[in-house]
Amino acid sequence: MLKYEYNEKALPAVICGEHPGWEEIYKNVWRMAFKNVRYPSAEGWKPYLAALSGSDNIWVCDSNFMVFFARYSNGTLPGIEDLDNFYRLQKEDGYISMAYTPEPQKEAYGERIMMPVFAWTEWEYYRLTGDASRFKKVLPVLVKYFEWIKANRRRPNGLYWYEDSGSSGLDNAPRGGYPSLHQDGSDICFVDLACQQALSALHIKKIAGFLGEEEAACRFGDEHGELVSLINSKHWGHRYGFYYDTNYKPAGGELNYYQNHKTTAGFWAMLCGAADDYRLNRLIGHILSPEEFWTKNPMPGLSRDDPNYDPFGNYHCGSVWSNMNYMVAAGLRACGRDDVARELAVKHLASVERVWKDEAWGDIWEAYSPEHDRPATNPNGKLVRANNVGCCGLVPISMLIEFIFGFDFDAEKNTVTWVISEGGRHGVTNLFFNGQKISLIAEALEKEKPGRVITVENEKELILDVDTAGAKTPVNKRLHKLAPGRHRLFLNAK
Repeated sequence: MLKYEYNEKALPAVICGEHPGWEEIYKNVWRMAFKNVRYPSAEGWKPYLAALSGSDNIWVCDSNFMVFFARYSNGTLPGIEDLDNFYRLQKEDGYISMAYTPEPQKEAYGERIMMPVFAWTEWEYYRLTGDASRFKKVLPVLVKYFEWIKANRRRPNGLYWYEDSGSSGLDNAPRGGYPSLHQDGSDICFVDLACQQALSALHIKKIAGFLGEEEAACRFGDEHGELVSLINSKHWGHRYGFYYDTNYKPAGGELNYYQNHKTTAGFWAMLCGAADDYRLNRLIGHILSPEEFWTKNPMPGLSRDDPNYDPFGNYHCGSVWSNMNYMVAAGLRACGRDDVARELAVKHLASVERVWKDEAWGDIWEAYSPEHDRPATNPNGKLVRANNVGCCGLVPISMLIEFIFGFDFDAEKNTVTWVISEGGRHGVTNLFFNGQKISLIAEALEKEKPGRVITVENEKELILDVDTAGAKTPVNKRLHKLAPGRHRLFLNAK
């Protein structure tokens, strides 16, 4: 069986001239991640990244989010292979469980689902690697999974239900009033599941379109449009400008009352394409409010003005979770608000760095306190798991490269878009993108010549779309078509 071993030279390197601590955390998180690879002996299983230290369970939520940093390993760490384990275990009717135990192979928590975001993950993996070879194999899996959820987790009003808050990934958040003994859901229509179905439809459409399957692409375009309309008509609370869960009582018909709790679940609407400009601006108002989500370490899973909020975390009643922060930042970028995404990423990574450097803690943790430089607490009041490079690998790898440095990789267009906002010398080297190794470094020119110089090395043709509108010395947006080689691009200030 293939063994995955840590080799620093085989990985991309980051340069953080003004923040050497970020480089340190980046390197250490990679070392920690390699220690979490599991090699099941059970037949049919591929090696995978474990989500939690001390557990061999494989989780839909964590496995998908871990792909978003493992894809930067240049193929030296499993990530997308985690998803293949779930696809193999899909039942004939399309069902995939929220978690599995490999040895003995079984569903870890019965017939429950969790964050159906496989299609989003597959598409984003392709956008970096350029590997479209998976699409033909995974498209039928994704379609069947979407159809199973639509047939088995959708109410007569068109909205969706999880079995309980735990299935949503926000375990003890004040969402569902009760778990059903008859597997027909709680009394809640969950906004995040509706958004995740819309997100899946959006990316199934993209994958089908890429494969030339126009009928499927058209169908899932319609699915996406229908879901967006329902999300905005049923989950959007106009008065307070937020996407809420809503009540539902099957015996008495629909009760379209909002659950008066603002959780990070509401921000999936940005990523799935439901939030128009008006709704987006209202959501950003909540994000940037110190009384809601803009805490010392943003964003708590539950808004700070909620009576259930805990400044020390209490798991999903206030803790800051890196996968949710990544989702929010990705949604902001999808809506064209890279500036807010960057602010969020910088503030979150800076908090993680302070905890990392504190001798009292000195580790990467499962979740963080929103108001104190320390790990979060769990529902029992104890600290969350330490040495936890599951989803926390997103912070110093993906969020650094994508939202702080400002890189967006699009293999379909063979284009790297770089929105430069970082002031000092920074960049990434030895990164595999779309079948080639590239390096991109930016640094400031001399004071008498304000602007930037960018050094690029690429093995094949590459399009570089540079925008320094967010930098201290902004320059005009430039599109560069680069032949293979080493290039120095001088960008003069406006």
